[in-house]
Amino acid sequence: MLLLDIDGTLSPIAPRPEYASVPDATRDVLAALAALNNVHVAVISGREAVDARRLIELDSVWVIGNHGFELAAPNASPAPRADVIPFEHAIATAVSRARAIASEMEGVLVEDKRWTMSIHYRLAHPRIVPELVAATERIASDLRLRLTRGKEVLELRPPVDVDKGTAAVDLAETLGALSGGASVLCAGDDRTDEDAFRALRLANPSTVTVRVGGDDRGVQTEAEFSVPDPAAMRALLESILEQRGGRTGN
Repeated sequence: MLLLDIDGTLSPIAPRPEYASVPDATRDVLAALAALNNVHVAVISGREAVDARRLIELDSVWVIGNHGFELAAPNASPAPRADVIPFEHAIATAVSRARAIASEMEGVLVEDKRWTMSIHYRLAHPRIVPELVAATERIASDLRLRLTRGKEVLELRPPVDVDKGTAAVDLAETLGALSGGASVLCAGDDRTDEDAFRALRLANPSTVTVRVGGDDRGVQTEAEFSVPDPAAMRALLESILEQRGGRTGN
């Protein structure tokens, strides 16, 4: 089982979420791996599942979207967890309030992901960040949502105990990847991916964990290994494909 983050792991980080792109060579190796017997490829992302699927352009892989709040099997539409559906209205209200705030702050972008939402400030001046964080905390408190932070992004989520770690373990169990003889590789670049590293290593100590980009902004990683960038991550996947006896269409 290969469990892979997208932004910053398979795709280079882009200034705006809609500008991100998975290189063709990376998509080719993912498709080739997914076509092998006894290999399951899954992407796990903070993006909405339909957006994650759009970005990778592959129907043959599993997709965990919104940090675990929704799941799509290969060749199937995504479905949200039943316990997050009651918070759809609260998220929509949070999006509306956040957009009103963002309209007065240059460089702040609001991403509506239906079951969660993100406020990106990568393009904003650092001086506005404290004010933005305070305003987002008020929204979270008023609507009883959870506030989490990632790479220059604030996220509001339903108050449900789900993250990339719980979602990763659930899918691994579903696919039999925690049983004897199975192997798991998990790769990611952000704070949210650390949840997956910890949970999978606890569930299966032989899980291989890879941080893309290494130590970032002083965040100490739980991963055993690191690669410098998405291109190096692709090279690692190509090596796995070669060891499995597969090949891309190139």
